[in-house]
Amino acid sequence: MQNTIKLNVVKNFKIFALVAVLCVLPGLAALVGAPFGLDLFNLDVDFVGGTTMHYALHKEVTADDISQIYQLVESASGTPASSVVTTGDGTEVIIKTLSIPAETRDAIHESLAGHFSLTSDDRLNVDNVSPAVGKDLRTSAFKAAGVASLLMLLYITFRFNFTSGAAAVICLLHDVCVMLSACVLLRISINTGFIAAALIIFGYSINASIITFDRIRENGRLMQREGRENLVNVSVQQTITRTINTTLTTLFTIVALFILGVPSIRTFSLPIIIGIVSGAYSSTFLAGPLWALLNNRKKAK
Repeated sequence: MQNTIKLNVVKNFKIFALVAVLCVLPGLAALVGAPFGLDLFNLDVDFVGGTTMHYALHKEVTADDISQIYQLVESASGTPASSVVTTGDGTEVIIKTLSIPAETRDAIHESLAGHFSLTSDDRLNVDNVSPAVGKDLRTSAFKAAGVASLLMLLYITFRFNFTSGAAAVICLLHDVCVMLSACVLLRISINTGFIAAALIIFGYSINASIITFDRIRENGRLMQREGRENLVNVSVQQTITRTINTTLTTLFTIVALFILGVPSIRTFSLPIIIGIVSGAYSSTFLAGPLWALLNNRKKAK
């Protein structure tokens, strides 16, 4: 089977791998250093504890209202709110901030009451979230990521083989670490929304890698006399257009959310944007060469 190779991902794998390592270093450093007191992540109230305030506004809460609440909270407390989200039937909001004293909470209430004509009864609830709760949430997040990675490894091993599963999980962890690096460098808040975004990327990234491995398996039947390098290069070349098209069509929607959304939506959508781009990179430039590398080492043993 004759093919014109336009993209030699196997030959240039060291370059692609170096770029990948540089992208994940900040996130890995923050992750490894966190238990030793290295505080590089911008952890939100969900993880470090803080104050939540639940208000009834008695009107449909709009994006402009949420933006106004952000401004009022920052003006009254001196620090920005971690998040402002609607709840109930869309006429109530929950405001999350870092731990603040009672007088600051009262100042925020007076500011909101003046703007939205609220009474003391409209402050439905005020809670302080303990840091211990945040620690349990962090532990649960790590467990969820570990279980998801293990199940995906088992699934891809069953559908293809172990080397495909190992390569896919490495690419998956690469994408999540790139998201963590972006959080460190751009000071993106890490909250429950980020965990949801990471789990979304888990599914997106693994699907993109499966497309590559599926094409490698199909071409393997037709290119039995050719080496793995040529097999991987041809397969990546055949799937790269599909990867680019899928990535762009997905990004159009998420970028629109980021541009038009309120701050809490931007905090959720930005990690997804980074994860989607990273997933396209890893499935194109890392998955196939890693598969070839692992198979070559297995054969050598």
